[in-house]
Amino acid sequence: MKKIVISILVAALILFGASYALNGIASKNAQKEHLWLMQTLLPGSETFILQEDTDDIEQIWAAYKSDAGFVVETVTNGYAGQIIMLIGVTNEGMVTGLVVRDMNETLSLGREALNDHHFLSQFLNSSDEFIVGENVDALSGATVTSRAIATAVNAAVSYATGADIDSGATS
Repeated sequence: MKKIVISILVAALILFGASYALNGIASKNAQKEHLWLMQTLLPGSETFILQEDTDDIEQIWAAYKSDAGFVVETVTNGYAGQIIMLIGVTNEGMVTGLVVRDMNETLSLGREALNDHHFLSQFLNSSDEFIVGENVDALSGATVTSRAIATAVNAAVSYATGADIDSGATS
């Protein structure tokens, strides 16, 4: 009986040690992936500095500054919950890349924003104010989701350029 208890304790210690060691590796891998994604969204950028002044715009969760511009992490309310995005914006306000990181939108409708390249590409290489129904075609059956994404992109551009968000850019 004593050998069984000791064996269980040794096995538990080994599992705890392995879990602790792997947790550090998982964290480093997540950081590498995040850096790679930011470099992809804002081409020509190597390093990013987390900005502290993101409280002025409601939709901005975090912003990372590089020489070329910003990668802005946004949170907006869609039809079925929050939509979390990363958006690359040059210092001049040009959108260079965007990716939806997390959402709970309706399957086959709003959830299409995760991988609908035609929809997402409407925001690229432009610094215009994005308005669904004017210069942005909504996802079919997902107008609320489309507007939420346009709001997020407008907020990111406003942050990067220092524009007044109350000017109607996200209405």
